[in-house]
Amino acid sequence: MQIITEYYSFELPERWRDLVGVVKKSRRVDLVLLWEEDTGCSGLLASLKCLKRRISRPDEYTEFLCKLSYESGEDRYIYAAYGREGAVSEENEDLYWRLRDQLWMVFESIRKVE
Repeated sequence: MQIITEYYSFELPERWRDLVGVVKKSRRVDLVLLWEEDTGCSGLLASLKCLKRRISRPDEYTEFLCKLSYESGEDRYIYAAYGREGAVSEENEDLYWRLRDQLWMVFESIRKVE
């Protein structure tokens, strides 16, 4: 499944279709576990953030993914911010870690949108 934002696009693996949802919020895209909707937990797997500037000192939950340069001379920096403790319920914790270990496939699919 392809997700397109104003500045970039990426692919979610088809096998994630009933597991991971996508919530677009201004300059970020949240990947959430769908099974967490009724538990009161956020279910946040990761947020992809598109920024104009690099973060000088990212925290332990934030990872720089890539720099996108556009023909207009503009640069955008893509970061992943991961869910913190308590982001998912105990019953979905195993699923959370399995999907988080596979996020590299999503990150490798990031492409700029002109």
